[in-house]
Amino acid sequence: MLGLSLGLGLNLASSLKRYAVILRWYLLARRYVSLEVFDLILGLETLTKVGKLMIISLPGIRKVKLLSKLPWFREARDDGTKFTWIACALWILINIAAQVLVAALSLFWPVDPSNAVPLMTYGNVTVADLQAWSPGVTFDTGDYYANTSYMQAASLAGVEGSVYPEFPLHAESQTDLGTLPGTPLYHDNLTGVYEYRFYNRNPTSQFENYAVSGRKIRATASCQRLQLNGSTTDDFLIYDNGTDGITRQYLWAKEEGQDYDYYWLPSYLPDGSVNWIASTWEGCGPRCTNFTVYQQANTYPMNNVTIDVSSLFLCNSTVSEVDVGDFSEFQNLSDEDKKHLKGTDEFARIAAGSIGWSGYYSAEYADRQIRPYLRGSKWSPNKVMTKIDVEELLARYTIGGIAAFDDHGLRYEVANQYAVPTQGQQLNVDWPYVLGLLGGICLIQFAALICLLAFGNKSVVRDESFMSMAMLLKPVMDRIPGQTGMNLSGDEIKNHPKLLWKRIRYDYREGKDGEPNRVDIFFQGRDDAQSRRSWAPGVYS
Repeated sequence: MLGLSLGLGLNLASSLKRYAVILRWYLLARRYVSLEVFDLILGLETLTKVGKLMIISLPGIRKVKLLSKLPWFREARDDGTKFTWIACALWILINIAAQVLVAALSLFWPVDPSNAVPLMTYGNVTVADLQAWSPGVTFDTGDYYANTSYMQAASLAGVEGSVYPEFPLHAESQTDLGTLPGTPLYHDNLTGVYEYRFYNRNPTSQFENYAVSGRKIRATASCQRLQLNGSTTDDFLIYDNGTDGITRQYLWAKEEGQDYDYYWLPSYLPDGSVNWIASTWEGCGPRCTNFTVYQQANTYPMNNVTIDVSSLFLCNSTVSEVDVGDFSEFQNLSDEDKKHLKGTDEFARIAAGSIGWSGYYSAEYADRQIRPYLRGSKWSPNKVMTKIDVEELLARYTIGGIAAFDDHGLRYEVANQYAVPTQGQQLNVDWPYVLGLLGGICLIQFAALICLLAFGNKSVVRDESFMSMAMLLKPVMDRIPGQTGMNLSGDEIKNHPKLLWKRIRYDYREGKDGEPNRVDIFFQGRDDAQSRRSWAPGVYS
C-alpha cells in the first residue's frame, strides 16, 4: 500500500507539473515582464521557481529594508500586476495539498499483521492429538485405575475452559483469538448443543499463526428428574449396613412410569451443593458417560435457605464423533494421521464425564467417582436445579475441556501439507476518509484540467527541447554583442548592461501575403504594447 500511495503521489505531481509546463506559455504571452520573471515563468514546473516568483512579485516588498538584504527579496521589483503572487501562492498550496492528501491516504488504509486471514504455506501442521489426554499413559480397558491420569487431565481442562467465550451456534467462526480469553465455543440455546471448531496451527508459532479448521465436535446431555419418596431427607434417605461392614446411603426414588428403587449416594453431602457422580464404566455408549446428579436441600435457617427441595437426576453426557468432512483441508493423509485427527471413543467418553472426575473412589463403590462443587459456584448454582440446568452444565463443562485441550493440550504434526498457517496481512480501509481524500485529489486534478482547457490553447505551446528554447530566445541573446555571452551564467545575462532593464513578451508577428505567422520575442517600447487575449488560428513558424 505504501508503493500504491507513492505511485499515486508521483502521478499527481507529474500531472500538475505537465499542466504548469503548458500554461506557462499563456502567462508569457499575457504581458511584458522582466527577464528575471520570464526565466522564472519558464521554470514553473519547479516549485522553487514558483516560490521565488511569488516573493519577488509581492507588492511593496522593496520598501522593507531588512528584507532587501536577502537574495530573493533583493531581486523584488514592481512588475505592474497585483495578482502574480496570489496565483503563485495558490499553485504552491495546490501542490502541497495534493501531496498531503496522498500521504494521508496511507493513514486510512493501513495493512496490519492479522490472524483473521492467515496465509497458507507448505510444511507440517500442528493439531490437537485426540488419542490421549495426557502423555506416556496407555488406557487399559481391563483396569479402570490405569486411566486416572486421563480423568485428571480432562477435569483440569474443563476448569480451564470454564472462562472460554461462547458464541451462537450458527455464527461465523472466530478467526482472531488475540482478544479472547480462550478458543471459542458455539452454543444453540434451543437444543442445548455445544460445538467446538478445532484450529490448525503453525508448529513454530502455535499461538500467533493459526487457522480455523473444518473439523468440529459436539457435546450434548440428556437428563431425567426422578421423583423422591417424600418431602424431607428423613423420608427418602435410607441407610443400609452391608455385610462388608460398610454403611451405605441411598435415595428412595423412582423414574417416571417405574417403581421406587434404591439410588446410591456418597456418605457426605454438603447442603445445597450439586454432587456429580460419574460412572467410570461404560454404561450408555462408547462415547458417553452416565451420571447421577444430586442436589440436597439446605434445611438450616442459619444457612440462608435458598434451596428448599432436594433434586435427583439421571443423565447421559455424550460427545459426538469428530466431524472431519472429507479431509479436504489436508492432502495424502495416512491412516495414522486420521486416527489422531478423529480421536478415540475412550478420549470422548472421558471428556463426557470430566465434570465428575475427582480421582476419589468411594470405598462403597469403586465403579464411580464423586465431585461436589461449592454452592454458588458456576458448577453448583445457588438455586434449585432443573433438568435443563443440569444438561446445560454437563455439556458446557465437557466442551470447555475439549476446547482447552485443543488450545494447549497434546500435539500431533500432520506432515507435508499445504495448509500451514503463517502471518497474514489485513487491509483495514476507513472508507469515509479514503473516499473524501480521493474526492479531494480528483477535485484538484479536475480544477487543474479546467484551467488547462481554458487557457492552454491561447498561444502556441512549444516543446521542452533546449534547442527550441535557444531558438526562441535568440532575439534576446542577439542583444549581447560579439561572442562574449557564450559562457555567461543566467544571472550574468539578465544583468548585462544591454538587457538589465528590458521587458519582453512571448508573441508572434503576423505573416504577410499568406506567409505563416512568425513566433517572436517582443521588447517593450519597440514592439506592440497591446497584449493579445489569444493567438489567432493559423500556421506559425
